[in-house]
Amino acid sequence: MIRRVSLIATFFLFAPVVLAGDLVILADTVHTAGPRGVLRDAAILLRDGRISRISSREDLRLPEDIEVLRAEVVTPGLVDARTTVGLSGALNIPADQDHDETTGASQAQLRAIDSYNPREAMLDTVRRYGVTTIHATPGDANLIAGQGAILKTAGDTVAEAVLKPVASMLFNLGEEPKSAYAADRKAPATRMASAAIIRQALLDARHYARHGSDDGKTDLALAALADVVESRLPALFTAHREDDIATALRIAQEFELKAWIQYATEGYLMRRQLREAGVPIILGPTMQRLDGIQTLNASLENAALLHSAGVPIAFSTGHEDYVPKTRILLFEMTVAVANGLPAVDAIEAATINPARLLGVDERVGSLEPGKDADLVLFDGDPFEYTSHVRAVIIDGNIVHRLQADQ
Repeated sequence: MIRRVSLIATFFLFAPVVLAGDLVILADTVHTAGPRGVLRDAAILLRDGRISRISSREDLRLPEDIEVLRAEVVTPGLVDARTTVGLSGALNIPADQDHDETTGASQAQLRAIDSYNPREAMLDTVRRYGVTTIHATPGDANLIAGQGAILKTAGDTVAEAVLKPVASMLFNLGEEPKSAYAADRKAPATRMASAAIIRQALLDARHYARHGSDDGKTDLALAALADVVESRLPALFTAHREDDIATALRIAQEFELKAWIQYATEGYLMRRQLREAGVPIILGPTMQRLDGIQTLNASLENAALLHSAGVPIAFSTGHEDYVPKTRILLFEMTVAVANGLPAVDAIEAATINPARLLGVDERVGSLEPGKDADLVLFDGDPFEYTSHVRAVIIDGNIVHRLQADQ
């Protein structure tokens, strides 16, 4: 039986967004996702948008005028390790579909941040389920899709939301880039062509990095790919099937890339090779549709099997080509837990693991003094269907709250 603890009355009385200032959260259980592990009967003091102190309730002396929230479980804000939310909109009409530039298979010069809409409705949806930081990238159509960015899910402008304007280069393998230009009879039409085009682009970028352009002008695409071959920018490969994952590993090894693999639908079939390669896996949606040969062998146990084999994992929602354009990260985590992934490890795979992977763990991903005050408050076990996200806090501001029961 889950003991339900309602938030105290003050929680429902203040304005929808509380300006960063003194705030205390009292919680039965706190998953810090940091060195202190899981704490019981803890108090978290937020000040000026950051975590000021975490202590036991007895150790904290509360000023009379401080705001207090109460929750049964608190976790760090969730970090979606790869999504197209903010580029791919909820309306699913041309005006809000800015994730795939389908005018050519190689688009290394593109930056997700230039398509990102901080007022996109789906940001509010994912935020209400605890996602406070996202790695937003272009979509799955192009072999070389462009550069991802890391942003908070709150902020009226891109400048207010962005943590890293350029965080990765996205390479897509498999069926999507093969089919994107099939009607126009343009490459790639096969997996062989896909790999060859990527290799040629990386070879050209290596030459550019060493010698520059022949005419002395800056080439935006080659300059961006030069950062990849020089290991200044991670290469994120999307791959579902075992053979596509193997191709990603080969290319990464050939060019000595700092590589990540996303989706990895059949990753559990080659977990030994993935562990030996030391390549982190950004898991695709646990509940993805079995809508073709790429996902035919999807397993709800993928996360548990990879984790038990010692493969580094982080959760993501990836890209969905249908309304509402995204999945809910918390639900995907929950199904992974129901199919063998330990709950504490699931929380870390959606908080500190992606934060470290993306290089923003000095600010987000765990509850530690000095870090951004990004937290999720639950009224029960986060992985029980009867529990609710009662509040979401970003940079010390309450950006979502569940209304009081009538």
